[in-house]
Amino acid sequence: MNQQVLLDLIRDLTALSGGSGREQAVISYLAEIMKKYTSRVEVDAMGNLCASFGTGERKVMVCAHSDEVGLFVKHINDQGFIYFDINGMLDERVLLDAKVEIISDDGAVNLGVIGVKSRHLMTPEEFSRPVNITDLWIDVGADSREEVAALGIRIGNVIVFRRHFDLLANGRFVTKAIDDRAGCAVLVALAEKMTSQPLDYTLQLVATVQEEIGSRGVKVAVRRLEPDMALIIDTVPAGEPNTLPQQASARFDGGPVIRTAEFMPQYLLGAVYSAKIVRRLRQTAEAAGIAYQEDVFRTWTDGSGIHAQGADVPCGSLCMPRRCSHAPVEMAAIGDIAATVELASAFLQGLTADNIAELRTFV
Repeated sequence: MNQQVLLDLIRDLTALSGGSGREQAVISYLAEIMKKYTSRVEVDAMGNLCASFGTGERKVMVCAHSDEVGLFVKHINDQGFIYFDINGMLDERVLLDAKVEIISDDGAVNLGVIGVKSRHLMTPEEFSRPVNITDLWIDVGADSREEVAALGIRIGNVIVFRRHFDLLANGRFVTKAIDDRAGCAVLVALAEKMTSQPLDYTLQLVATVQEEIGSRGVKVAVRRLEPDMALIIDTVPAGEPNTLPQQASARFDGGPVIRTAEFMPQYLLGAVYSAKIVRRLRQTAEAAGIAYQEDVFRTWTDGSGIHAQGADVPCGSLCMPRRCSHAPVEMAAIGDIAATVELASAFLQGLTADNIAELRTFV
């Protein structure tokens, strides 16, 4: 899959709505694509998609999450203004004046704008106060609660940022939900590459749900699929002008990030990745001449939801650098995503059932 095809795929995936717990549009889209490469495509009751290749007894899961950060409709007042709560980890400051889409129960999309009290009307005290989600609302152009209801909007509807896609210089692009539709695109590219590969193990390409609210979907998937090991494909905040390298070391055009550990102490989430898998990922990249980066990062991914669920599942992780994380517009470099496909496919093509058995051992 060349970079233009990969970019077009990401454009299509990021246009879809997939707030945590309401990923149906994304999963349906991926299921149709995966059926081009394998007849073994299934979606569990929670929404996780699995496309399988090979028939060996050993099983390797490669997963990326399909959901995106967003909001929920929480209250509609008499004047037709909509108040909301957060669905995933968001900084309220990125919400000001953002365009959003409210997805009704039947899938209809209503466009709205997040409002905040005008600077002209704020007192100095109000202006100096941190943004609070209770100070914000969504305006869909309605003048009453009844007009909002007539649009099909009700309490509990999922809200996502407005779809868009723009190209920048040097192969970089901006859109919503790069985290982690870029990973979903990698899954599709791997399906294309691996469908013709002789495997003596079973490869499970899994698009998970509800990662942004605690890696809930993957906990169900790993217990059902019982892989012997797993590789997580996700994104990571890249260094920005005001970010110290000891906070975020990843950079654009540096290739995929091979992660050693991740942790989010306040949520008791995290993972220390298998030393053997980390080492094999490095060796694979170096043998193939693929540039890579390394990190330890304060976050969680589906890796933190896998390794301690059911049978022990040693994990590795490849992350793609992004900027403007968890915001109405995120940025990535297509070269890093393509390099992630190359490294992941080289890693998978080099695996055998005996390798997998050895990688599962701790010493």
